[in-house]
Amino acid sequence: MNITSKISIFFGFICLFLTICIFSILKDSENRTIEFENQQVKKSIETFFEAINSKVEFLDNIAYEYSTNSKVHNIFEKKQLKFRRYFIKDKYSHFLLFDKNKEFVYGDVYDINSDEFVSTSKQIREFFKNRKILDYIKDKKTNFLTLDYEKVLFTIKKVYKNRKFLGYVFVGRTLDSSFLSELSRITHQYISLVPSYDFKEKKQIKIDKNLVEYTINRVDEKILFTYIKLKEEFSKNDFFISMKMNRDYFIQLNKNNKSLFYIFIITFIILIVSVYFFIDKLFAKRIKYITNIVKKVSTSSSLQLKIELEYNDEITYLAKKINDMLNSISLKQHENLKKERDFLQSVLDTQKNIILITDGKDIHTTNKKFIDIFKTKDYFLTNIALLDNKTQANLLSIARKYESHEKPAKLKVQNNHKYFIFDVQKLDMEKYLICMNDVSKYNEKICHLEQKATIDELTNVYNKSTISSFLNCWLEARDFCLIIFDIDYFKKINDTYGHFVGDCVLKELAKVVRKVLPKNDLIGRFGGEEFIVLINDNSSNNIINIANRIKDEIQNHKFKCDSLEIDITISLGTTFCKKGESYEKVYKRVDEALYFAKKAGRNRVRFK
Repeated sequence: MNITSKISIFFGFICLFLTICIFSILKDSENRTIEFENQQVKKSIETFFEAINSKVEFLDNIAYEYSTNSKVHNIFEKKQLKFRRYFIKDKYSHFLLFDKNKEFVYGDVYDINSDEFVSTSKQIREFFKNRKILDYIKDKKTNFLTLDYEKVLFTIKKVYKNRKFLGYVFVGRTLDSSFLSELSRITHQYISLVPSYDFKEKKQIKIDKNLVEYTINRVDEKILFTYIKLKEEFSKNDFFISMKMNRDYFIQLNKNNKSLFYIFIITFIILIVSVYFFIDKLFAKRIKYITNIVKKVSTSSSLQLKIELEYNDEITYLAKKINDMLNSISLKQHENLKKERDFLQSVLDTQKNIILITDGKDIHTTNKKFIDIFKTKDYFLTNIALLDNKTQANLLSIARKYESHEKPAKLKVQNNHKYFIFDVQKLDMEKYLICMNDVSKYNEKICHLEQKATIDELTNVYNKSTISSFLNCWLEARDFCLIIFDIDYFKKINDTYGHFVGDCVLKELAKVVRKVLPKNDLIGRFGGEEFIVLINDNSSNNIINIANRIKDEIQNHKFKCDSLEIDITISLGTTFCKKGESYEKVYKRVDEALYFAKKAGRNRVRFK
């Protein structure tokens, strides 16, 4: 990055920092405005509920007057059956009487908008029957009902005469357009009724010891809506009051903020451009020229380039010193490179392992151990190519392939095979150091241990663990046949001739059976004189023939040990194994077949 870019970035960061500061100040101002609006919303909600409470208090007073009215008492006592109440327009809309059993006695419903009396809703009767009316009398909350699809603000009072409980008086006011218009005048906001609304950011305010939920929806920069959640007592459903407020204060603040922001940005851009051109003209171009010369030196690997000296100032002095430094470096560079090469070669030659440095295709450097073993690079690369039947261009990938002790590389060295593992280290962008470790002796030990772990030491066939593993694998993969056999009266041979002779018989028997079996079939010693054979054949007729051939071969063979010559027979159990059967199931079946062979007189083959 050149100095001009750095200067630009520096001033850019300053501009960004100041912009962020201004933006933060403006944002804080906006947040304060929003908080001010929130407080105004709370005041509007409080004013709304004060207006509602005043209406409730008015309805309470009317209900109380009715509860003490003698004409109302006469209606309850059925002394006066007809009673017409002259409603005070725009004040209340429902006047209803219910006896002490909550049965409807009398009622008037007045539609203020149409200026006429209407029929009483059936819903109010259901409400009285199904609700605990005393809760609404004791509770000082503001209560609403839905009657004939209209929301009604109501109050209920008990009616007594001479301390005798007669019934209830219900007085209500419909939340119609005239009622909402009156509330709008009181709160100075447009108020409307909303049947439903999705609360996204719920807020709460305490009104008369009750928590009221509301939310604020800022539609745009000009209008704000407040939605107050209220509950209807009949169906217990929520409905909402919407209050619309103009955001005059916010609009004016936004205009002021934008003006300040634009003034700042324009002023700062003019300042930045002026300073930038001044610095670029006086300093940046000259420093950039010196930088380009230094870059050419680094990319061309040549120290012969010189910086032209034009002025007599600090930058020119710096350029002169750079020229002197390049000359000095050029002289010492050749000296140091020769010393480093000699030292590196001496270090590599002292290593016991084979070491070579390569780019993946050609070998650049080797140590003495490499020359002692492989003599030439071509001989080594020919060995490497034989590993994957590819060209020497794959040296690096082959080295990475054989990095593990579990999979060493097999190379031919002076008519012998040796095993190596590779360790690859990256030196720079193009060169790699490969260290080859001779693990031939280690590999021999591993092979020997693997053989001991899988082969029965006496008979040189698979041991019980290995043959059992093969049996499980075959059961998962294919259909096949299974033979289990043991030597008839083997204990008698041990008791008569001794265990040494018994071991000789077991070894000879394993050799005889392996000669009879095809290469794809497996045999293992299952324990003592018992053997298991896995036959890669899915025909029950063939398995019986194979088992009989093994039996006859053993019966006709003369088992020799030192000067002794012993005849033996074997009993064989056979079975057909289906793919997916369990180990326990097939073993039990073939073991039962062996049992039947012995029970039938030994030296027999039985299939199950």
